Amino acid sequence: MEKAYRAVIESDGNPDAETHALLEDEIQNMYHQLRHRSHLVEDKWEKYQLDKIPVYCSRQVGVTKGGVGHLGMKSGGGEPIIERAPLDHLITWADGFRDCLQALELDIPEPSRSGGGRLSSVDIKNARFGQLGKFGETHFAKSLIEDIEGPRDGGAIIIVDAEDARTGVGKTSAAVAFAKYTSNLFGYELQERDLVLSGQQYLNLYNLHPGEEQVSVAVWDEAVGAGSGDARRSMATENVEIGKAFQIMRQQKILSFVTLPDWGDLDSRLQRLADYRMWCRRDIGQVQVYEIGTKFNSGQIRTRGLGPGDGAEPISFPDMKGNEDPHYLALKRKKTELIESGSLNAGDMHEDEDEEDEEDEQVDLFEIADEVQEKIDDYTSVHGGNGTTYIDRDLIEIKHDLSRRDAKKVKSIVEKGGVDI
Repeated sequence: MEKAYRAVIESDGNPDAETHALLEDEIQNMYHQLRHRSHLVEDKWEKYQLDKIPVYCSRQVGVTKGGVGHLGMKSGGGEPIIERAPLDHLITWADGFRDCLQALELDIPEPSRSGGGRLSSVDIKNARFGQLGKFGETHFAKSLIEDIEGPRDGGAIIIVDAEDARTGVGKTSAAVAFAKYTSNLFGYELQERDLVLSGQQYLNLYNLHPGEEQVSVAVWDEAVGAGSGDARRSMATENVEIGKAFQIMRQQKILSFVTLPDWGDLDSRLQRLADYRMWCRRDIGQVQVYEIGTKFNSGQIRTRGLGPGDGAEPISFPDMKGNEDPHYLALKRKKTELIESGSLNAGDMHEDEDEEDEEDEQVDLFEIADEVQEKIDDYTSVHGGNGTTYIDRDLIEIKHDLSRRDAKKVKSIVEKGGVDI
C-alpha cells in the first residue's frame, strides 16, 4: 500500500491508470486483512468509512452495443469493464488504514522483496522479550549478534549513509529502527539522551552508559553535517577524540549508529574503526549492509557485502516517521532546534554543558568509595553471560543518588584500591 500511495502523491494527484489500479488493489487487500479486527478500531473504521470499500472498489459495469431495454437500461452481450473507485476515496482509505495499523501497533506493510530480509515494527516490539523475529534470520543480524555475544564480546560502530548521498531516503529512520531493535533485544532502555547530533555529546555518552556489563545503544545523527567527523577536518582534535571514543565504546559494548550523507565524507581513520556500513537505497525503506575491514598489506579499507556470496542482501525497515515513533520525533525536534539556532555546528548549542556540570553540587566521591569498599557485597552483581562477579555501577548510582559519571568514578576508585569481590 505504501509504495502505491507514494506513487499517487508524487504524481500530484494525477496518476496513470496502472498506478490508480494498483492503489485500489492494495486498499482491498488491506480491507480483507483488517476487517476481522475492525471492532478494535471501531471509531477509526467509521471515521474513514472503510466499510464502503467493497461497494466502491472494482465495480464491474456492463458495456454493450445494444439498444435500450426495460427501465431505460442498456442490454446486450457486451464485455464488462472495471470502474475504479474515486482517487480521493482511495487516499482517504489509505490514511485510515495507517491510523488503524498504528492504533493496533502493527507495521505498515511494505512490498515484499525477493531474496531479502526484513525488520518490522513487530520484530522491534517483540525483541524486548528475547524474540529475534524474521530480522534475526538475516546475515547482518547474525554477524552483529556474534560480535556482541561471541568471542569478540564487544560493541560495534555502524555507519548509516545513502545511495548517491541522497536526502530523504530514511537514514535517520533506519538508524532509529535498528537501534530500537538491538536495545530491546539486549535489555537496554534507549533514552532521548542517547540520540545526539554533536560530536561532543557523542563523546560524553561513554560516561553515561553502563559499560561492559550491559550492552547499550547510541545514535549519532548527521555526524558530518552537524560539525564533527568530517574528512576535511581530519586533523581536528575532536576527530582524534572521536576515534578514541569509537574504540572505548566498542570495548564497553556500546552499539553506535552514526548517520551521514555519504561514506566518503567521513574521516578515513573513523572509517577504519567502523564495523559495518548500512547503505540506504533509493528505494525508500531498504538498506544493504557491508562489513568493514582493512587489507593486510596496505591497510586500505575494504568492504564485504553481508549476504549470499559477495552480495549484500536487501533489508527493509519500518517507516519510523510515519509511525510517529517517539525516539525518531525526539531526533527530529533536536534537528529543528539546530536549524532554528542558525548554527551549522550542533556542538555550539551545548558548549556550556560541561560548565553547568561543574556547578552541580559537589559530593565526596572518596568517602562514598570507602563505604562501597567496606560493604562490597552490597554493590556486586553476577554477570548474566559469563557468570563472573563485578562491581555494579548502577547500584552505586542508585544507593548514593549519583550521576552515572560520578558512579563510574567511584567504581574506578574502588577497583584501584584492590578490593576483593
